[in-house]
Amino acid sequence: MMTEAEALKTLAREDPAVADDARTALHSLTSGGGLGAISLLRLQEYLWYALPAGSAESPEAHLTVTKALARLFTLAGMERYAEVCTSAETERILAAYGVSRTEGLSAYTGALATSHAAPPDTDLLAWSSVMGPEERAAYDACGAAIELAVASKELKPGVSGWKTKRAALVERWLTRSTGAPGSDTWLSKISAERIEEWAHGHPGERSRLARAVMPKLLEPPDLPDEPLPTLAWILEQAGTGMRLTARHYIAPTIVGEAAVLFGWRTGSSGPGRRQQELDVYPLHTLRALAQHEMGAIRRSGAALVLTRTGRLMADDAAVRWHIGTASLIGPDDAPDPDFTVAVREAALLIVALHEGPVGYEELASRLTEIHAAEGWASRSGGSLAGAIRGEIHVLRHRLRALQLLDEEAPPGTVALTSVGTAAALSGLLARALRPRRHEHV
Repeated sequence: MMTEAEALKTLAREDPAVADDARTALHSLTSGGGLGAISLLRLQEYLWYALPAGSAESPEAHLTVTKALARLFTLAGMERYAEVCTSAETERILAAYGVSRTEGLSAYTGALATSHAAPPDTDLLAWSSVMGPEERAAYDACGAAIELAVASKELKPGVSGWKTKRAALVERWLTRSTGAPGSDTWLSKISAERIEEWAHGHPGERSRLARAVMPKLLEPPDLPDEPLPTLAWILEQAGTGMRLTARHYIAPTIVGEAAVLFGWRTGSSGPGRRQQELDVYPLHTLRALAQHEMGAIRRSGAALVLTRTGRLMADDAAVRWHIGTASLIGPDDAPDPDFTVAVREAALLIVALHEGPVGYEELASRLTEIHAAEGWASRSGGSLAGAIRGEIHVLRHRLRALQLLDEEAPPGTVALTSVGTAAALSGLLARALRPRRHEHV
């Protein structure tokens, strides 16, 4: 086994051009840290992404570099890394970049997703696609821990239960102190970094609002025993199988029960007419939230039943609160920022910070100004103001379905109950802590 200097010297005697390729690639791979700074995760990311995506050279030229690295690793006694460089998988991914960047990125993400070296998402944390320095450091630390566990046979990829053990290992690393006893954990550092990025990631009014609300986000809310009674009710109903009609709407008897229980006005007319799900729009909205966004219920034949997530929510009020309030804004996992999510976020920022009811026209005007300044346009080709009014309307339906709107507020205004304000802050915190999927959002 040779030292780095000895390996490079030997390689230079064998072929100076190969030595130059290996030296340059090693510097790029380790940021000048040398062989001691290499990990399997970093090597895979370099070979499958940084090298081919960072230059316009041909796949053949990239293969020349990988072979040079492989020879260097072999001389240094790092055969495991050399095998990755010369693997059929690496060659396949580099060839995909030769077809197009999109093909290459698809091959890279697919390969990394199945690599045992990559830290997986866990119940504690979903990793960002765009990481800050603290999250990247935590990701690398977890990757190194996984690699060590595999090398020591503590973790055996492919063996039954190995993915569960890997996730548990990652969670142990995320929740341990990063320095002296009592210092912050990786998880707390990532949370602080994400909140800071959320509050400062936008120029203009959105960032100002986010910074203003930050002190309130971490204050423990004063909540009643059941802050989301409508959500708890539909989960309870689904727990025993919530009956549906032949057209898969909620059974009229259950619709009528919900309307009376929660004081929801109906759109039905005529004496003796049975109430339908679409007549009680808050119930229809509640079902859509629980089924399609929270993933808490699903249809099974002629009934709505609980999913695994739904069972967790039904059994744990804290889980129910977290998932329920996060749905106010909704997910934002697409490659590009989502207009609907952006409007909901800004609307909740304004309403949560406003002393008392905010006028509907004032809210629509402020939201239009914010999104116009950020460069948004209506997806339908209509006016931005009209699109924003539509989004406010949908948000109000969500708030009403979860009984978070102050129904006693003056006409033409939007106001939250005390629980509604706490829910808005909880939803904004979930937004701040979400994994980043794209820049500057």
